[in-house]
Amino acid sequence: MSYTEYLPHPALQSYIDAYWTVRIDWKGTPYSHRVLPDCCADIIYNTDESFLVGTMTTFKDTFQTAGSSTIGIRFKPGGIAAFYRLDLNEFTDQRIPYQDKELAEIIHRNIDLRKNLDRYFLNKLNTQHLPLSAVIGDITKFKGQLRVADLISRHAMSERKLERLFKQHTGVSVKGMIRLVRFTNALDAIRNNSAGANLTQIAYAAGYYDQAHLCNEVKAYTGLTPAQL
Repeated sequence: MSYTEYLPHPALQSYIDAYWTVRIDWKGTPYSHRVLPDCCADIIYNTDESFLVGTMTTFKDTFQTAGSSTIGIRFKPGGIAAFYRLDLNEFTDQRIPYQDKELAEIIHRNIDLRKNLDRYFLNKLNTQHLPLSAVIGDITKFKGQLRVADLISRHAMSERKLERLFKQHTGVSVKGMIRLVRFTNALDAIRNNSAGANLTQIAYAAGYYDQAHLCNEVKAYTGLTPAQL
């Protein structure tokens, strides 16, 4: 199995996290993989189909056969709205068939892929309809360690409006996104624990009440214990 990520053009990096590819050799063994929530939405193309994967709130096991090839565009939270007018609430935890003819042609030609994807998305880029950019920026900056009330105060937006926009542009509630961002930062701390911190220390640093709270969140999002990650 070969997995590769490519950074998009600098002007796109506020909205697109990465272009990525997965390839399984014809002589390779079928590959099973557990995909974990990452706050993002993806448009994915494989040998037979194309689909949009909305924001995930739990894990999903995937299976790829020998000889398969997959190409994806992973959008940052709310970032897909810079290119497409969609209601992400319809895609939460879903993998729904999705057609973009021009994008499909670029993917299937697979020539200078990163360059042509950059050109395509730079031409589509429209930042006029991104009302949550600053809000999501705060959630990311504070690693999910802030309250909805803090966001309402900082951005002079009613809770009702904030909830509506979050459901539309990310597919989850404000609290749901805060919780996801906090989890992804905790997951990174567990997996890259070079300082040798224990789970209690990681839990407090990530904004959890205690170790049990962290373990429950990890189990809910991944189906695994911290030791199994």
